[in-house]
Amino acid sequence: MMDIKLPPKADGSEELLQDVRSIVILGANGAGKTRMGSWLEQQTLNITHRISAQKSLAMPAEVSPKSKETAELEFHYGGYSDNRQWLESGGRQHFRWGEKPNTHLLNDYEKLMILLHTEEYEESVKFKDCYSPGSTLPKPVTKLDRVQQVWEKLLPHRKLVKRASKIEVIPATGNVSSTYNVTEMSDGERVIFYLIGEAICAKQNSIIIIDEPEMHIHKSLTKKLWDEIEQMRSDCVFVYLTHDIDFTTSRANCVKIWVKSFAGNNIWDYELINPLEKIPEQVYLELLGSRQPIIFTEGDNSSWDYQLYQVLFPDKTIYPLGGCSKVLEATKAFNSNTGLHHATVQGIIDRDRRNDEDIRKMEQNGVTVLKVAEIENLFLVESVIKLVAGHMHKDPDFVFQTVKDKIIDLFRTELEAQATLNIAHRLKRMLIDKFSLRVNNFAELQRAYSDAVSSINLENMRTETVRQFEELINGGDYAGMLKVYNNKGLICVSDVAKLCDIVPKNYITQVLSLLKKTSPEVNVVKEDLKRWILQEITPVASRLL
Repeated sequence: MMDIKLPPKADGSEELLQDVRSIVILGANGAGKTRMGSWLEQQTLNITHRISAQKSLAMPAEVSPKSKETAELEFHYGGYSDNRQWLESGGRQHFRWGEKPNTHLLNDYEKLMILLHTEEYEESVKFKDCYSPGSTLPKPVTKLDRVQQVWEKLLPHRKLVKRASKIEVIPATGNVSSTYNVTEMSDGERVIFYLIGEAICAKQNSIIIIDEPEMHIHKSLTKKLWDEIEQMRSDCVFVYLTHDIDFTTSRANCVKIWVKSFAGNNIWDYELINPLEKIPEQVYLELLGSRQPIIFTEGDNSSWDYQLYQVLFPDKTIYPLGGCSKVLEATKAFNSNTGLHHATVQGIIDRDRRNDEDIRKMEQNGVTVLKVAEIENLFLVESVIKLVAGHMHKDPDFVFQTVKDKIIDLFRTELEAQATLNIAHRLKRMLIDKFSLRVNNFAELQRAYSDAVSSINLENMRTETVRQFEELINGGDYAGMLKVYNNKGLICVSDVAKLCDIVPKNYITQVLSLLKKTSPEVNVVKEDLKRWILQEITPVASRLL
């Protein structure tokens, strides 16, 4: 571990990271990550080994050993000079980076292989010179041995065979007829060998900076590779420069920095990332760069919520989180933290038999509750049905009236079941709110339970709910019914697809397809749907529990 000084921020402040083991610098392409890596290298030239994203993976078929000193200097600085002082101050800039540290193509694979073979040769000679019959002298473990060990652990289907001045690859099965030179390895196999070798050959207690550490490597191997390398070089500090969210979240217990932009003159706009409580780190990181308002939704990327909101709110970032509880937690956490001060965050969830008091509490935390019982009901809104019917050359008024009558009849038939389920869900929430867990013994627990139960008049709840449902039916309040009617199969049983000559399972897909078009008629329907999502619909519906 060591202290790392970060470059000046755009606001003039600076950051000093103390006792860090690894750092991930995350930013979009063009944000200035590579330049920040170059800046860090310049601050600690003699203890930093930087690996560029722009690097040649051309491996030499064979190499010849040099003196160990020459091989090490050429590897660390990119070239050799008798003037050691100049080599340490400007040699790396000249040889390794060609005076262009941000854009130069790093071409040091041959130097790496020479150093590995040189050390292998020297250790072998020393062992031979010191060996005598009956000696218990331990066999030396060379840098090339360590590269081989990690490489074969990550790629168990291949084995490396060391030869004089070259390395060959054979299948793990030992089929020597399939042997080939390392130059014929895939890009992934070569870059894994290269990165392991670069890290092993870095000086003791180095800062190792890696630009795009995930490049050419399958995602299933990236975490394993860097876990192995970090464990192998526990004396070093690792600084990763990446735009890859998956890689960033794979690095545990490290400092993470979000680079927003490079302002020039060695000044960056960046900030330390402090993941929010109860928010998946990957979600937080993915949204850091968003300059659009953010909407958290239920479901996943294949759910109707996500697909519909993508169409209705193209100027917002839609992020599905699964269940409604996660949407509630995430929205509240983001809005109570300034980490995303540049973006507004809103949650949208289904109504799911919530009453107006529950909804008001959620709205205080930035969560909007749909004005329909569940997302599927939005596809049965009057304007939507008429849009689809017209597109299919049907009479829109006839189709809607038929669907409306059918749903009213269904709701009438299911009134008792719907009312009972409505009360059951409300009862559960009421007991949670009223039941106190601040008790010290069983007697207090019994009293708390009795008080909670006695404060609820179940019969009155039933009477009022049935009355309100009957009011909807008798008034033909179709909008009000969509607000309280929980039935995932309502689209199918309403016959809306059949009336429009559409296969039932394709009805929602047809709606989404129409909404993606641009026309005055479609725009009217989109605005109507937004009202269903963002504000109350009818006076009767607004009074419902």
